[in-house]
Amino acid sequence: MRTTVHPVSAGDLEVVADAVANAHVVGGDSGRALLDRLGEPAPGEPAFSSDFATTTFRTGSVRGEWVAAPGTASSGVVLYLHARRFQYDEPAGVFAGRLSAATALPVLLVDYRLAPKHPYPAALDDVLAAYQALLDQGIPAKRIVLVGHSAGATLALSALLALHESGRPLPAGAAAISPITDFTLSGDSLIANRGKDTVTEAEVRQARDAYLGDANPAAAPQSPLAGDCARLPPLLIVCGDAELLRDDATRFAQRAAADGVEVSLEMWEGMPHGFPLLPTEAARAVLDRIAAFTAQQLTAAPPASGDRPLTIRRIGWAACEIVTQRGTRVLVDPYLAGSEGFHTGLPQSPIRATELARADVIAVTHAGYDHRGQALQIAEAGQATVVCGTALFRAALEAGIPVQRLGPMVSGVEFHFRDVTIKALPARHESSMTLDGQFLADEPQSFLLTTADGQRIFCGGDTSLSEDLRTWGELYRPQIAILGVGGVWVGAVKVVELPPADAALATRWLGVTTVIPVHYPPNDPAPAQLAADLAAAGAAVEVAVLDFNDTWTAPPRADMALDQQPS
Repeated sequence: MRTTVHPVSAGDLEVVADAVANAHVVGGDSGRALLDRLGEPAPGEPAFSSDFATTTFRTGSVRGEWVAAPGTASSGVVLYLHARRFQYDEPAGVFAGRLSAATALPVLLVDYRLAPKHPYPAALDDVLAAYQALLDQGIPAKRIVLVGHSAGATLALSALLALHESGRPLPAGAAAISPITDFTLSGDSLIANRGKDTVTEAEVRQARDAYLGDANPAAAPQSPLAGDCARLPPLLIVCGDAELLRDDATRFAQRAAADGVEVSLEMWEGMPHGFPLLPTEAARAVLDRIAAFTAQQLTAAPPASGDRPLTIRRIGWAACEIVTQRGTRVLVDPYLAGSEGFHTGLPQSPIRATELARADVIAVTHAGYDHRGQALQIAEAGQATVVCGTALFRAALEAGIPVQRLGPMVSGVEFHFRDVTIKALPARHESSMTLDGQFLADEPQSFLLTTADGQRIFCGGDTSLSEDLRTWGELYRPQIAILGVGGVWVGAVKVVELPPADAALATRWLGVTTVIPVHYPPNDPAPAQLAADLAAAGAAVEVAVLDFNDTWTAPPRADMALDQQPS
């Protein structure tokens, strides 16, 4: 278990002191009055809120809202379970909108049934139904992260236990902010933190009794601390050290870690219950931490190694192996040897298909043999996922590659694997092959490969010059381009889709700082022609000329122009 204690700032202490004093002045059932104020920006703090839009979510009897901030991606979703003591609804502007902005993902805010009218297990049943509805929509479990706050954090942990018990797929991870994990209320912090929190012990007991009804407070999953945590997904547990329920968070984190779960416990000094809704530095830090946790779980990749830069190795005619900073291996257009149709006389690679079996992803821009090459052979030798057009997709199925290891692509589609996103962009070319004597054709593509560490690589495949390339540069701002600049003679015609002069213009339109030319035979003048045309245009672009098996290494991050992601 990794435990982090965050120091408190003087400004945050002032905000907290006011919140605690006001809560105690209201007294009695201060809950609703205080809850209605939490999450509202303080005077002079409009930036605390975020812009967002909502649409209705309905599945069976369960209701909710999709909450989306501007610029959210389609790489996953956050299932958010709100606070408010199991008894009140929470508007999207309180936390869900800011959560969407922080994670850059759409957030499903579930309007679970409320106590005491609907006691346990009504709310938990609604959460499980909403989660199942996401799965039924085709969203993989590993693209979903649960986030819960207070009562919602309890529901998130209870849902994980219930899912595991039923054998259903578990989400990628869960973040629980200030959960109640022990409804017997046996934590020492209930006594130690009296008078420091925005809630009282009487209010905690009232929330417990309203939620549980006749349910056993010592049993799981309603009291997550009593459950079997083994094989749960990674957890982020957040709490303030001034909370009455601090020990509910810390004890559950320790229990889960003892059961072998990957747990990060984050404690904020001086913070009371509900502090992520207060206009504090700590609240913003919590959102940042949840965003980083969510990104890490959705990529399912190890953290970046400071001493492992991105590398690109040329492995064939138009083929490259890209190894990300986090170790993910992507093969692009892995033609190594052989011929089909008019693809004769191509230079053969010294690298064998079996040497590439450790690949994680094989991305094929189009079905031409000089690009698809040994893609299926490499996939059969290992466990790589093949990202390709519909023609090669069909051939892969015929070859017995499981559909779970295939990513059929058409223009605009994005494929996500660990720390890599591959976006299909239309290319100006053709794509065809034969399968058992049948002619197959589909749409040729270029790929934009983006890593979690900010590198963006345009893999052109075979494309001719068009204003599309200028558009891709303006929209996606790639830093590196792999472009075909040569070709072979077929009868009286030299087939070159992007001659050096066109490739130089494409490089400038894309706005890259490095171009790696491919798709040319040994001793061809095309790379020199490309470099000369770029120099004549005054373009400060590195032309990285690679022989087969040569590797280009990305410069240090400070030199990579890693600006903000495209909007």
